[in-house]
Amino acid sequence: MSEKKKRILFQLSFLLISFLSIEFILRAKGYAPGDLKPNWMNFKPVDSLYTISDFVTNSEGILVANVSRMKLQQIAVNNEGFRTKEFSEIDTTKKKLLFIGDSFTWGLSAHPFDSCFADILQRETNFEIINLGIPATDPPQYFELAKKYVPLLKPDFVFIAFFMDNDLMRFDRKIFANEPLYFLTNAGAILADIDGRHFHTAPQAYNYCVNERYFLRHPKNFLEKLISKSALLSRLYSVKFRIDEKLQFMRTAKDSHITKKYLRGINRIAEENKVLLKFVLIPARNEADFSLEKYRTRYADLLNDDVLETSWLTFQNCSSNFTEYPDAHLNNRGHRVYADSIKQFLKTQFEKQ
Repeated sequence: MSEKKKRILFQLSFLLISFLSIEFILRAKGYAPGDLKPNWMNFKPVDSLYTISDFVTNSEGILVANVSRMKLQQIAVNNEGFRTKEFSEIDTTKKKLLFIGDSFTWGLSAHPFDSCFADILQRETNFEIINLGIPATDPPQYFELAKKYVPLLKPDFVFIAFFMDNDLMRFDRKIFANEPLYFLTNAGAILADIDGRHFHTAPQAYNYCVNERYFLRHPKNFLEKLISKSALLSRLYSVKFRIDEKLQFMRTAKDSHITKKYLRGINRIAEENKVLLKFVLIPARNEADFSLEKYRTRYADLLNDDVLETSWLTFQNCSSNFTEYPDAHLNNRGHRVYADSIKQFLKTQFEKQ
């Protein structure tokens, strides 16, 4: 055999061994052939699907914690399903701060659980803190909460914790009474509204994710059939979808009219009830090191909106304030930073009065 043929054979053997090695490593890490989902997504196909009812939608279409399930997990919630004291026990002699948000406000990934910025403020200030944060919620929920509880509880200040990574809405959604905003399942959390489509049941949403959205179960051509047999090729092919998602997100950032509809609604509720309001911006972990100037430029359509621009509360942030992906929530340091920053803001705010 000539030297040239030996060299070609060696190179082909090296490539084959490398391919098989990477394929083995990816499968060992849990990546299956045909798996196109993002690395951060905590979702997997299961043999038998079942739901977990930690959070439920009430008759007003508001997502709340399931009180009985929270008791089993030793998480204190009030009778209406929020991680705060009973509304009848609120000390009306104190200034009341109402917090609305998603898992960041609920306190997910804070250790211990009461290390959330809202809990820190409750312990370290003389304000009465009302925490209406619920995991995986969005601007429509924030609006519904403000509409109901601002007139009812008459807070002195409302803070909406706005997570830029998924509170920017690409599609609108309807509020359905007694129907989940998302399905918490043994396969992972699955939104009821995906890509502008609404799913009324967990199996419907699950089947869409597995058969159409995140897994190559029905290849359309020879190339996709080949890709569906390899974890490595599936990972490489998934880059195309991640790029598409990024482009879609940036288009939404430049045209955030759906999101602004709800935030302007909250602003109107605050004005009607003569309540002070701030939207507390929480960046995605991968953008947390941006300067505030860069952030305001990238999301100018939302942050510089003529109705909302004076209502934003922004802090200089950094990625070390967040847990690692795929979790990427505030860690204890991050919750401390937000608690201290809000305390400082409140000090200057009430000194003006």
